[in-house]
Amino acid sequence: MRPWPWLSLVSVVAACSSTTGSPHETGAGAGGSSAVTTTGSTGSTAASSSAGTTSGATGSGGGDAGGACAHPLTEYASGDGSVTYYTFSMGAAAVNCGFAVLGESPDVVDHVATGNGQYFGAMDAVDYASAAVCGACVEVTRDDGKQVVVTIVDQCPGCQAGHIDLSEQAFLQLGTASEGYLGTGNKGAVGVISWHYVPCPVTEDVSYLLKDPTNQYWNQILVQGHRYAIDKVEVQVSGQWVSAVRQSYNYWQAGSGDLGAAPYQVRVTDINGDVIDAQLQLVAGEQKSSAQFPLCQ
Repeated sequence: MRPWPWLSLVSVVAACSSTTGSPHETGAGAGGSSAVTTTGSTGSTAASSSAGTTSGATGSGGGDAGGACAHPLTEYASGDGSVTYYTFSMGAAAVNCGFAVLGESPDVVDHVATGNGQYFGAMDAVDYASAAVCGACVEVTRDDGKQVVVTIVDQCPGCQAGHIDLSEQAFLQLGTASEGYLGTGNKGAVGVISWHYVPCPVTEDVSYLLKDPTNQYWNQILVQGHRYAIDKVEVQVSGQWVSAVRQSYNYWQAGSGDLGAAPYQVRVTDINGDVIDAQLQLVAGEQKSSAQFPLCQ
């Protein structure tokens, strides 16, 4: 559910045909090792992967340069965006991208590098694109120069294209709670809102969760803590690389979900074409890697 501040109800009704969210799903997972392969217009830098070692990987927070920056995601950088805010106390029990909720009042989501976990947002269904923007970071700017960077962790099914339902703490960096809805270029009464994607200010390396860490015959994989949006996940099954399908709740399933015997070899590609390889075990808990996607140029 995405309830709205009462003062902005008229504007919100115009912008959102519904404020009912979709079911959220979360999971649990495991730990392993990884390496990164940098690809792109500048060529490629090979890296190998083995348990406990990482070659060619950037450190937490990065610094190494990747290939050319890709811009495949739709942005609203010309004053045609809009924002509102929500809190978990309004009825949300989880976030649609599968990341763990760590606290309420203030609301905090795990693997959110923006605002110490408090600056996040729910993307409209069109731009959410079946979880394609999960974990990506967006810089939102108001016409008076105020701005905030948030991590996308959720979706707002009833919101129109270009709209982000922000956490309350993120919204307050742009306006007051009484304003409620910002974005005159997207049916709002006040504030010109623009937003575009930026690298997440990560201080961690990429990590993974398995949907069912006790099931050797079926599983799905959640990728967390990445600098850019994820484009592709592949899993080696019976000696062949199989492209996984992203679920609307941000887990990835390869084929029928039967990955064979652990350990599982996983290859993750971000929107810039950079690749991280990982080896996952069939165990509960996060599977922490020692690699992060490099900053693109």
